[in-house]
Amino acid sequence: MALSRTIITLLAQLRHAQLLPNYARVVEIGAQQLNNNFLSTKDDLSVLGQLFGIQGLPSLPEQQPTWLLESGIEHLAATTPPAQEFWTWLGFHYASIDIDGSPGSIPLDLNYDSVPDEARGQYDLVTNFGTTEHVANQLNAFEVMHDLAAPGGLFIHEVPAQGYLNHGLVNYNFKFFWMLARSNNYKIIDAAFSVAPFEYGIPENIANFLEEFGITPGPPPSGYRSVDAGLRIVLQKQHDIPYVPPLDMPTGTPIENETLKNRYWTVFAPERLMKLPVYKRPRK
Repeated sequence: MALSRTIITLLAQLRHAQLLPNYARVVEIGAQQLNNNFLSTKDDLSVLGQLFGIQGLPSLPEQQPTWLLESGIEHLAATTPPAQEFWTWLGFHYASIDIDGSPGSIPLDLNYDSVPDEARGQYDLVTNFGTTEHVANQLNAFEVMHDLAAPGGLFIHEVPAQGYLNHGLVNYNFKFFWMLARSNNYKIIDAAFSVAPFEYGIPENIANFLEEFGITPGPPPSGYRSVDAGLRIVLQKQHDIPYVPPLDMPTGTPIENETLKNRYWTVFAPERLMKLPVYKRPRK
């Protein structure tokens, strides 16, 4: 996925709410590009720049060639500008987590690697615009994002929620993020759900797979139709605590296992969170 015009509106709202400081430090989980929807939005860009004390527009190219994949996902050309140009125009200090050698990147394998000490708690904004769905180790990926964020820092997740049959490894739902927020006492700032305006059938490679290996009776895959949908959620890190994974159990459930009680202490003993200070990074 790439940055679209919706991020411009969202950043303006976060700025109005005094949740983004001047000269913020941003880290992208996966270096992003700017899609044509973003590049064609000049007026909103100008307004956003003014909110950060910037006059004029960034030096970005006109709309770039694109083509649609079978599912309708826009495939960006190699000439599509990187999002780094947008962030630096806003005056943000930029970094990304990537293993492809992108400029300004921290080379981490989200399946295995931990955040280096010098990057821990350093970022006012951590963005996940369609990267973590490509990662098998969700536990590590979300711990990396937690460790990157400064106390008071924001996370923006914009990820697939249904469909995307050939896109990544996983899709998400809001319950995942509700439980993630509960486990770490993140404050929920914003949430949205979007649905693509078209449907499509089973992709050819999946149809071939089912034809070759499907042995149970069922309706023919040729009759199946899918619609892509995505969700966005903005969270704020309130405490400087170690990451606690989401857990699909009711809050305060009695438990005797001391290992689990300590591992998921925010779920089994949420009253301990109330004694912690709520940290906010000083505005610059």
